Amino acid sequence: MNVEIRKSDIEEAGRGLFSVKNFKPGDVVHTIARPAVAELDEARLQDSCAWCFHKGSSEFEREQAARLGLPEVHVDTKACTGCRKVRYCSKTCQSKAWKREHKHECKIISVPGRPDLPHGVRAAIKLLGRLKADPEGKDEALLDILQFKPAVDSKALEWIQLHQEKKWEDFNMLAFGAWKYCGEPDLGKIDSQSVTKAFFFNIICNTIALTSALDDISLGIGFDNIVCSANHSCDPNLIVFFNQPQLLLRALKPIKKGDELFIKYVDTSNPFSVRQAELNDQYLFSCRCPKCRKGATHAEDKLLKPADQLKPEFITLADNLVKRHEKQLHKFFVPATPAEAQRRVSAIQAEAFAVSGTTFDYQKGNDAASEDEIKDALKLCLNSGMWSYTRQPVPHLLRQLLVRYLSAGEVYRAWRIGAKKHFECSPALFPQPFYSDRVIDCWMMANVTKALCGNPSTREIYEETRKGGLDLQIVFLGFMLELHDNIDKSYGWESPFGKVVAEAYQQVMASVPMPVEKIREAVAETWPKLEAVAKNVDVLML
Repeated sequence: MNVEIRKSDIEEAGRGLFSVKNFKPGDVVHTIARPAVAELDEARLQDSCAWCFHKGSSEFEREQAARLGLPEVHVDTKACTGCRKVRYCSKTCQSKAWKREHKHECKIISVPGRPDLPHGVRAAIKLLGRLKADPEGKDEALLDILQFKPAVDSKALEWIQLHQEKKWEDFNMLAFGAWKYCGEPDLGKIDSQSVTKAFFFNIICNTIALTSALDDISLGIGFDNIVCSANHSCDPNLIVFFNQPQLLLRALKPIKKGDELFIKYVDTSNPFSVRQAELNDQYLFSCRCPKCRKGATHAEDKLLKPADQLKPEFITLADNLVKRHEKQLHKFFVPATPAEAQRRVSAIQAEAFAVSGTTFDYQKGNDAASEDEIKDALKLCLNSGMWSYTRQPVPHLLRQLLVRYLSAGEVYRAWRIGAKKHFECSPALFPQPFYSDRVIDCWMMANVTKALCGNPSTREIYEETRKGGLDLQIVFLGFMLELHDNIDKSYGWESPFGKVVAEAYQQVMASVPMPVEKIREAVAETWPKLEAVAKNVDVLML
């Protein structure tokens, strides 16, 4: 293996993941065929394969893709005939799932009237069933899950009980429920209730978010003994790609033999206080990475001007927001003086994040936010004179608005926001062009630009843009080339995403009557024009 697990260099961190050789940015450091634990979101149980996590498309999604001229990528899934609660895309996936884990949960989740169970409960049920079926303890990886924090560390458990009382109660209740659903199994000398609790706590407190690159949505959560041995850093040297069901670890920066490997547990483009609050709430620790030791001093924390220079028309509004978010202000703290100005700007940040969504208190992604709510949050940030386009949650809000426009079939408005993000936000937030967020956004921009070129309803816009000196056909080819150039260092050509991109790229290039070198020349000439257009987009006027 290219990695090894041993005691972390971070005080009180426990285990860590280390490199056993040198790597360059984009190199594959390690691959996992499928996480040891992988659980679909409850919303995805009805349309996605519970083994490989390939997602099916709803009738609405198919109709929308056809209307916009976008590629339709989906699989057909069929429900398990036993429980009717989980689905599989093939007999192969169903067979693998049954042999490894589903046989331990099928009867339990099939009880009439029983609702879909939460992630951690389903995971604990399967793990307990596997443990019961392995009385000799031959599955070392299964037993190793019990050696993770917090369950292996009494001090960590005491910390949760003391500082996260509600979470402590919820976790214990859900773990107890999983144990009861399993019939209070007899594991001999092993206390099955304590083991169930340990499984539950360790999975939930070390979870990996599993998302789909093709449609950029959350699929579920995962846990893997090797990947989850990597500690968090707000300046990671490793990135995790999910290739349904493979986990792929790539170097983000040069790595030397013996270096400890770090991944991100939360969005590292968020301000310092938001990152710390998310890590405390979900992963139950405060980050002390080299970046966080310097506090709120980095680009993601900078305001465009001092907090006490807030525009007068925003002061009364901010004071009202202070009252609304008073109990949350510490999670959205913006360091500034005087204290009154600091509270006002922190309240504005809390309000904007309430719309964009975070992993604590507010739903992540906040799919319920309306177009008007998103625009109001953008106006609050941008018109206050404090926020730039690269400071969160402005980029989050822009993505939300883009998705809203696409859902409504407003392709040109979505395209302009996407172009703004592509040139003004993404390079600042994610310097590596092969970073997952940038690759996914590039795929989206390629598809939206293609829709502008080929959709009869946008023909007038296409012609006007061309008269203005911007050929959208060349722009589309530019996004496809950028995507093609970065797949090999991101998801990889053998991934489901990579295969779709490869097929699309081949079809596009086969239809263009000029060699790739000439296309690249045309793109190079067009790109400065596109960047100028993108940076002149006023998202508040769309």
